[in-house]
Amino acid sequence: MDFTREVDVVDENGDATTRTMNFHATLENGVAEVFAVDTEGNKTSLVLQPWKTNRDGTRSDWVDLDEVVSWYQDLDVAF
Repeated sequence: MDFTREVDVVDENGDATTRTMNFHATLENGVAEVFAVDTEGNKTSLVLQPWKTNRDGTRSDWVDLDEVVSWYQDLDVAF
């Protein structure tokens, strides 16, 4: 599943800015994987997550791919 999100990045001048980035997520055999996708469509794996980490510190199985995308969008990630 392809999706985008706003992320904080440091530009070539060392300044903090916000940029929209492209991502792709998969869920195979209960394992979630999230990739960054560049402008040429090349994918770089960022996260290989065999379970959902819950806010209370417990783990649970992924329900579906929508849950994976929602979980990743809620992470505090910067590039």
